[in-house]
Amino acid sequence: MSNGSGEIIIKGGSCQIFFDHDVFESAPSDPKMHSHATLNIKQIIISGDEQFGDYDSGEHPTKFTGTIKVICR
Repeated sequence: MSNGSGEIIIKGGSCQIFFDHDVFESAPSDPKMHSHATLNIKQIIISGDEQFGDYDSGEHPTKFTGTIKVICR
């Protein structure tokens, strides 16, 4: 579960996404998009799956600007 500090948690299996709606508000132009004006992605952690092993990107010196795509089928 997200603790309200700006974490976004994606859990596999049934594809559960947890985030604090008060931190990441709906965008007026697209209610399916949520964002925060000043928070930046600083670290990416993958854990709990033997296929990928545990991965911790460490803290990015500025901000992550790439794309993380999760495909559900």
